[in-house]
Amino acid sequence: MDFKNVLEYQKKDGELIKIERELNSHQSRKISSEMISVVKKAQERSAQLENHAGALSKDFEALQKAYNENVAQIEKFVSKDLEALSQKDLESISEACNAILNNMNILEKKLFSAAENLNITLNEFEKTKKQYGAARAKYGEHKQIYDALFKQKEPEIKAIKAELAKLEGGIEPKLLAKYKQLRADKLFPAFVRLNDKSCGGCRMELSAAEIEKVKTNGYMECDNCHRIIISQ
Repeated sequence: MDFKNVLEYQKKDGELIKIERELNSHQSRKISSEMISVVKKAQERSAQLENHAGALSKDFEALQKAYNENVAQIEKFVSKDLEALSQKDLESISEACNAILNNMNILEKKLFSAAENLNITLNEFEKTKKQYGAARAKYGEHKQIYDALFKQKEPEIKAIKAELAKLEGGIEPKLLAKYKQLRADKLFPAFVRLNDKSCGGCRMELSAAEIEKVKTNGYMECDNCHRIIISQ
């Protein structure tokens, strides 16, 4: 089996992989990815806080309504002509007023707590909005840097891919399929030479039988790293 073409293809593909690694490991790409994560989290948190603030606002309104109803009841009692009432009625009104005032005291504490929680939530919401805006701005800044780098490398990438497409025609389909499978598994180089008694990829020492197999068949799959060891 002739591995010359696939080795030439692998050499050229190595140039493409080098460019891909340079692009993928570029600081601006990493920062852009991080900012996307920050933006998504900020969006999720903003939505949670908005819902929470809505619920707190409804609770506050309900408490305020209950408080105002109690005030209205007190005012109703105060407006009565107390001199025209019997002692029993006065005692009944006094008891009712005390109950209402006690209830109002409880409502005041709940209103204060609700207002405080609402304020805390709104402050956190504003803080999250600022984080979102800052992350978006930083993402845009570094995306521009990365896009400029990609644009610079794009002609070279296209040229290499065009050469690879031409080379594919001279490679046995079986070998090309195996190469692409290993490449997809991030095993590069996919085809390696027998290095004395070891795999040229992972350096695992082969047995005498395995070495003979490589020399007889022209190749074998490494049991350790699964690359194709060739004798050429």
